[in-house]
Amino acid sequence: MSAGAFDFYVAGRSRLHRLDPRVKLVMVAAGSVVLFLWLSILMLVGVLVGIHLLLLGSGYPWSKLVAIWRAISLLLLMIVVIWPIFDKTGDLLFSIGPLNIHDEALLRGVANAARIAAINFIFILWIGTTDARELVRGFVRLGVPFRWGMALTIGLRFIPTFAGTFATVSDAQQARGLVLRGWWYVRVRSMLPIFIAALVSALRASEQLAMTLEARGFGASRQRTTMRDIRMTMFDWVVLGLTLLISATLLWLTLTTGFGRELIRL
Repeated sequence: MSAGAFDFYVAGRSRLHRLDPRVKLVMVAAGSVVLFLWLSILMLVGVLVGIHLLLLGSGYPWSKLVAIWRAISLLLLMIVVIWPIFDKTGDLLFSIGPLNIHDEALLRGVANAARIAAINFIFILWIGTTDARELVRGFVRLGVPFRWGMALTIGLRFIPTFAGTFATVSDAQQARGLVLRGWWYVRVRSMLPIFIAALVSALRASEQLAMTLEARGFGASRQRTTMRDIRMTMFDWVVLGLTLLISATLLWLTLTTGFGRELIRL
C-alpha cells in the first residue's frame, strides 16, 4: 500500500475547498468543544452523518472515508469494549466471569466511541480539503511564526506519510516470511523490525525534506513574500459568523439545560 493512500487531502473546487482555512480551523475548534460535552448517541451519530454528507457533497471520495474508518475502527472497538469494564453505572446487563457489564456503562462506551469518530471527521473537514500552502498561510495570518506554521503543516502531512511507510514495510516483511500472529505482546515484539525500518525511512525522508527546503531558500529572509495570499471573502465571513453563533447557542444550551447530555435522548 502506497503512502499516498494515507494522504487525507483531496484537491477540489467546492465551496468547502475554497473556504478560508482560518474559518475551517474555527469550525474544527468550536465543533470539538461542543462534541466533548455531548453524550447523546443520536446527536453524535447525526453529526457524523452530517459531516459525511458535507464531505461527499464537496467531492471527497467515498474510498477515502472508508479508509479512515478502517484506520480508526480498532480504536473505536477498544473504547466500546474496555469502557464498561471500568464504568459500573447503570443496571447489571450480564456477567462474564468476574466482570460485570452494566447497560449504561456500555452505552457510554458507544457514545465516547461516536464522539472520537465525530471529532476525527471534523478534522478531515479541515485537513482533507486544505492544501499545505493554505494551511501554512492560515497559521501565519493568525499570528503564528512562519517556521512554526511550516512545522505544524509538515507534521500533519507526515502522519499519513509515515503510516503509509509503515504499511509498505509491513507488507514487504510479511512477504519475506515475517509472521504477525499470536497474542498482542508477541505481535508487538514481531513488529519491532518494522518500526525500525519505518523509522530509518522517515529519517531519510526528513533529510531529503531539509535539503529541499534549503534549496528553496527556507529561512533566507525574514520578510517573506507570497505569490498567492489568502483573504476573507463575504462567504467566509458569513460562514464564520454562523459557526460562532450556532456553536455559542449549542454550548449555552448544553451547559444550562443539559441539551445533548442524555445518552439515548436528544
